[in-house]
Amino acid sequence: MFTCMLVGIYTFSAILCTITYRLSPFHPLYAFPGPRTWWISNLVFSYISFGGKRHVAIDSLHKIYGPFVRIGPNMLSINTLSATCIYGAQLNMEKSDMYRAPGHGDTVSLFYKQKTAKIHADRRRIWSAGFTSAALSHFFPPLERRLWELMNCIEKRQLNNKTGTVDISECICHWSYDFMGEMVFGGCNNIEMMTNGDPEKLVYGGKMAMVMQDSIGHTSWLMDLVLHLPKSKYLFRLIDIGADMIRTRIQADKDVTMRDLSSYLLEGDAQSGEKLSQADLELDSAVAVQGGSDNTAVIISLAFYFMLVQPKYYEMLRAELDGAFSDCTGHLDNTKLANLTFLNAILNETLRLCTFFFLPRIVPPGGLVLEGNYIPGGTVVAIATHSLHTSPAYFSPAPQEFLPERWISGALGLECSTDKNALMPFSSGPHGCIGKVFAHQEMRLVIARLVLVYDMKLAEGFDAKSYLQEMVHVFSTTLQKPLLVNVTRRSGIDLEKTSPM
Repeated sequence: MFTCMLVGIYTFSAILCTITYRLSPFHPLYAFPGPRTWWISNLVFSYISFGGKRHVAIDSLHKIYGPFVRIGPNMLSINTLSATCIYGAQLNMEKSDMYRAPGHGDTVSLFYKQKTAKIHADRRRIWSAGFTSAALSHFFPPLERRLWELMNCIEKRQLNNKTGTVDISECICHWSYDFMGEMVFGGCNNIEMMTNGDPEKLVYGGKMAMVMQDSIGHTSWLMDLVLHLPKSKYLFRLIDIGADMIRTRIQADKDVTMRDLSSYLLEGDAQSGEKLSQADLELDSAVAVQGGSDNTAVIISLAFYFMLVQPKYYEMLRAELDGAFSDCTGHLDNTKLANLTFLNAILNETLRLCTFFFLPRIVPPGGLVLEGNYIPGGTVVAIATHSLHTSPAYFSPAPQEFLPERWISGALGLECSTDKNALMPFSSGPHGCIGKVFAHQEMRLVIARLVLVYDMKLAEGFDAKSYLQEMVHVFSTTLQKPLLVNVTRRSGIDLEKTSPM
């Protein structure tokens, strides 16, 4: 009994001393403003993150406290363009412990935090081989074919729905996983969600893995506890599925006819000749499928949401595309798509309003000075992306509204201010998205093809306001409601005669 009492007193004293220190003027981050309850423990931040509205909460804090806000015992949120340097190659800041791979194993993956910068650079070099211009050219034939499957999927699901509408966001989501399964594994998979749906709940499992990583992961000791609970299965479900797929891919290596992403991972490091371990292959392949499908599908879906809420934008894009391509079902040249002003404006504006990432980095020893503020080494810092993207300092007028014209010089008059440097949907530097060039090409192609082929309108009674309000984001964006639309082929279009399948 006496021993238990001593342990209790010691534990209470340790907690009290820790809280007192974190709130005291002796803490190195004391000078930075912020809500005192958040300073006590990362549990508050994890809780807010898990609810899916962290970007809203942090944006509110920045409006109260300014561009630098202390949101944890050792964490700052920053809302200023000068802070983009924290993601740059010059500082090369390491990722925070939120990026630790589940289980504390020695497995190496491009997404997760590595022990040294060299390990990350070596792995990124292997991945980079699969994203050169020459490598990307191998992905477009299956992308085009899968896009035709998407159109068939949309039409079949609408035909089978008694309401005469279709959840286009679900169709696009299933298309993205089907395509990434082929891009990564060369067709050696059995995902085929456009045909079979998602009986394995791969989409839900992938999103839940990201939710746990980007919420509980900010409180390291809590993540270690959660790994032993039943709910932790979601952290490993996507990895397990990826493991099965890469094993199938290895067995079928001689039968694979396309140059898929796995072929580059299987070749290993061209400089050192070192091959990836089986565990590394399994983890990286799961990362590739999730990373290349989830956010791409969300952004495409939300682009259609914004255009259908304001149909004039759908018609404006249609006019631009009709002027660029005489055949609605013919080849869509990537270079020509990349130069279409309004198509890029639609995409940039969707990315601006719907990028909610919070990507924490660790300030190196010696600290960092930003706008006259000294940030001690070891501090975890991140840019509040949503706050930056909706700041009137960088985007005006109406930074909270969908106005694609802001990306076109002179379209909104002289009072329009659009700082293109403040748009950072893919991060940058050593940890930036390695597939961002291909992602842009992919999104432009899908949006252009669907707008060229179909007339669309939102389902009768669709609540556009609540659709956006109920959307949640914890590294992965979840669209809580179906995006119900009515789809009709444009007059004279015959998909059966022009299909590449």
